[in-house]
Amino acid sequence: MRNQLISDLNQIIEKKLELFHDMYKITVSQQKDIEENKAGNIELLVQQKQQVIDKIDKLDESFLAGFNKLKKEFQLDSIDLIDTNKHPEMMNIKNHIKSIMGMAHKIMELENSNREKLNDIFQSVKNELKQINTGKRSLKAYEPKPIYNDGFYIDKKE
Repeated sequence: MRNQLISDLNQIIEKKLELFHDMYKITVSQQKDIEENKAGNIELLVQQKQQVIDKIDKLDESFLAGFNKLKKEFQLDSIDLIDTNKHPEMMNIKNHIKSIMGMAHKIMELENSNREKLNDIFQSVKNELKQINTGKRSLKAYEPKPIYNDGFYIDKKE
């Protein structure tokens, strides 16, 4: 049972690592779109990323259920405490978890960079709109006010 459980956990963690690679690629695509001012694709990429996150959440639920069983069998609180010399089959899972953590860190760095760039773009657009509104008010100040002449009618008939 232990070997089957470890095999199942290994498959789950490998799928999760693949999904993290997919998420990284999507985040890089977002970065390129932001740099090239192609903001129209951002919404589609965010939707794709959400789909990947949903898949990861499902894998996490499965992994956690299996991992809790494994912790009871090994009578440990953390996977880090499992001795890989005694249980070499756990080495692959531990390595994949390290890889996932590394990918998560890279993704977060890119996300933060993308967020800063988007905030800068938003701020510059906001400043341009302020300048346009100020220019409109300035133009209105120099426009002559229309003169309203009511019609005067003189009745020449007597």
